[in-house]
Amino acid sequence: KVSAQLFVATSLVIATAVHCFLPGGTLLKHLGRSESLMSNALGCRRRNVFATSPFMALTGGEKVAVLGVLERIGICVAKDLVKSPYKAVTQVPKGFIAANPRIKWNLDGLPAGLPQGLQLNEESLPMDVQGIILASEGPCEPAEIEYILAALPALKKVVFLSVVGVDRRDNFLIKFNPFLSIDKWHAAEEAVKRVAGERDIEYTIVRAGKLDGGPFYNSNREFQSALEGVIFDREHKAIEVSVEDKLDGSTGRDVLGCALVEVLRRDVPQLSLVSRKEGALRASVVNHMGCEPATAGKGDRM
Repeated sequence: KVSAQLFVATSLVIATAVHCFLPGGTLLKHLGRSESLMSNALGCRRRNVFATSPFMALTGGEKVAVLGVLERIGICVAKDLVKSPYKAVTQVPKGFIAANPRIKWNLDGLPAGLPQGLQLNEESLPMDVQGIILASEGPCEPAEIEYILAALPALKKVVFLSVVGVDRRDNFLIKFNPFLSIDKWHAAEEAVKRVAGERDIEYTIVRAGKLDGGPFYNSNREFQSALEGVIFDREHKAIEVSVEDKLDGSTGRDVLGCALVEVLRRDVPQLSLVSRKEGALRASVVNHMGCEPATAGKGDRM
């Protein structure tokens, strides 16, 4: 039973079962208190940051775009978005549909290419897109964000993938870490907030740690890296979520992709999410889609 403490707790530890969630470069380049969530066969008993808002911007059936779909995290988002209650769309480079090119990152256990059910658009996104997930593994320029969002007059919800540490960017170890590009991520977040404020659009910024794992063993040409990704997914069976920017660690792409779709129906403005080896619940993201193995011995991992 959800109590009056719904919006009081600042952090929680939850299991990474993908079934816990409801169905689920740059963007222009790719045109102190813990609460647990108890899972059941259909979803989760949600508290705090995953509590359903009584005034949801999106309720299901709306057209939702994902940008960054040719990157690893973007295609993970796409595979969950096509299974969600939304109509999944994306924008691809001109000539992409006719050429039907091989993409760099294919999902293990699924047909090669972008997920089936994803509507591809070359010239521009449809004008009636009401939700958008900006999912890029690298920071994008504020001008890019403003350009993309300005082209969507019906927009009601923006989900933006960022990194942990933005609110702690003055910390010496974070500020001068050349691999974080923390100031660029901060500028991108501010662009999202600015556009959302000017147009009264709901937004959620999801801050993740260093991205790892995901169903890319077969499409990763570096054997050692592919193997390490498999090991990461097997070892990290829980996630920690906080509405405060106080978490550090790595984040699994599979569960992050699912979370980015889930927060389309959540009204929390920002949250941080990192993977953990153990949490309040032991659960598994192993082959949650029930896919046939792409190669022998791979059917127990997804």
